[in-house]
Amino acid sequence: MSHPTDPMGELIPPARLMLTPGPSSVDPRVYRALATPLVGHLDPWFPTMMTDVQVLLRRTFQTENRVTFPLSASGSGAIEASVLNPLEAGDEAIVCVNGVFSERMAAIAERIWPCSGPGRCPPRRQGQED
Repeated sequence: MSHPTDPMGELIPPARLMLTPGPSSVDPRVYRALATPLVGHLDPWFPTMMTDVQVLLRRTFQTENRVTFPLSASGSGAIEASVLNPLEAGDEAIVCVNGVFSERMAAIAERIWPCSGPGRCPPRRQGQED
């Protein structure tokens, strides 16, 4: 047994090929990227890196759309951006609520553009009659 003041060795798990549904094996390039120093969003290098990410996103989604861009935000930040950016005052929106994230989207829309209240429909099963 080691003494509490002894330094611990570096954690080096064995390389394994994972064939299960998840977690999955990670490419060694990803591990190397995760080991690089963090760069803040105000660093002069950051906009260049984000431009490169935009190019990769366009390639991934097979689009030439210039407004394809990453958001350096949480998933909730992305939901908020997707609700707020395309809508203007007076626009109407329908949010189909069927889970936690769509509930969050409805709450964001309701907070920004209050209305008489969300219309709720009871869930229906496939083949169910009105």
